[in-house]
Amino acid sequence: MLSRGVSVLLIVSAVLVAARVPIALSAPFYSKSPVPYWHLPCGDNGERDYADPRDLDEEIRTSLKNLRIQHELMLNDYLSKDYEFLYESVRIGVHEHQYIPNWLPGKKDVHSVKKLAHIKPQLLVKYLPKLHTDLQKFAVALEEMVEDEGSKVQDALLTTQSYLKMMICEVETSIVSLPMLHLPDRVERSIMSDADRQPVDDTRRLVRDWGILVKYKDYIHAWRHAFNY
Repeated sequence: MLSRGVSVLLIVSAVLVAARVPIALSAPFYSKSPVPYWHLPCGDNGERDYADPRDLDEEIRTSLKNLRIQHELMLNDYLSKDYEFLYESVRIGVHEHQYIPNWLPGKKDVHSVKKLAHIKPQLLVKYLPKLHTDLQKFAVALEEMVEDEGSKVQDALLTTQSYLKMMICEVETSIVSLPMLHLPDRVERSIMSDADRQPVDDTRRLVRDWGILVKYKDYIHAWRHAFNY
């Protein structure tokens, strides 16, 4: 017969093991921040100085150079993740009209951005507020994807999310530094409906996520034309 002390130890051990099992089997924990990260992409809300009008052309050239660098990093990150493999189970046989959510930038936006190739820098920067808004929309979608996904894919999405945040910060920095531009309204989480957030099953969730990634890839590829590198 077991002593009382041994019995207590066995009970405690059993409780600890039982407590650990759900943690080991569950998806990695991810919690949304109260303030969406794309509302404060640079980590602060500090005041920034406008460019001196006498140096405006130089400020525009510097801003576009920094944006090109950050955009290239963001695009290279996406390409390195091999999302085609990670979403192989749903990417084949899924038609474009099935890609949701439809409030994300689509073909029309991609065509418009590609037309910006080779235009003057002074004209190109006028499209930065639209870029800022569109990237925020993708941030809303990616945040939901990260929350819904499992470990392997979630790790890839978290890195992609980080590069997206850095790009939004760079765009925002450029906008607030140029006196002729105005920062657009922040995109709220509510732009993504409950129906988009809660697909009826995993297959439809994966179709949703693959559609988001396809639109994201097409959109950032289009801006490579605009940034001309």
